[in-house]
Amino acid sequence: MPTLIHSHVVIPSGQFEIAQDHRALTLEDAPEIFPDSANSCGGNPNPIETAYQISDMLRAQCKLQGSHEHLFLLLYFDRVIEKLSSGATLRCILLPLPKARFSLTGDDQTSVTTDFAFWTGRRFATVFIRESRFQQDLSAEERLLKMWGLEVFRLMADQLETRGLSSETGERLLDALWLR
Repeated sequence: MPTLIHSHVVIPSGQFEIAQDHRALTLEDAPEIFPDSANSCGGNPNPIETAYQISDMLRAQCKLQGSHEHLFLLLYFDRVIEKLSSGATLRCILLPLPKARFSLTGDDQTSVTTDFAFWTGRRFATVFIRESRFQQDLSAEERLLKMWGLEVFRLMADQLETRGLSSETGERLLDALWLR
């Protein structure tokens, strides 16, 4: 019997469970994780077209709240397209989970919502996009996720606008997401 970890992971399309021995969630899994949009992101034999469709679906259906979240997805999928163009498959590219909410107890009192999360097969990598430079220390939410064993990345909105994912944190994130 598999061990469940983070059994209370909720995304805009619903709650799902990931067993500890579950392989990474990749673009190939998009129809399973986002069943309402299975027709728009599956069935195309061209992986680059499929990646564009998944990107469009995520941007349209996942209740992204700000332009920086849209920008992050565009920058992420630019890297994805580069990888696919060089021969990678959809199974080699991690699936972004926008607005993933984590809770150890299943209640909203202890839940933490990230801007994006990625399941690598061993742990979640989470992304927060922060607007203010005055927020230098980790937030209580970020500290809690780290305590729960998740990898936490904080991207600054102004750096995302000017440098894309070329900042030091962006480069570490790309490494964690298998895009370097």
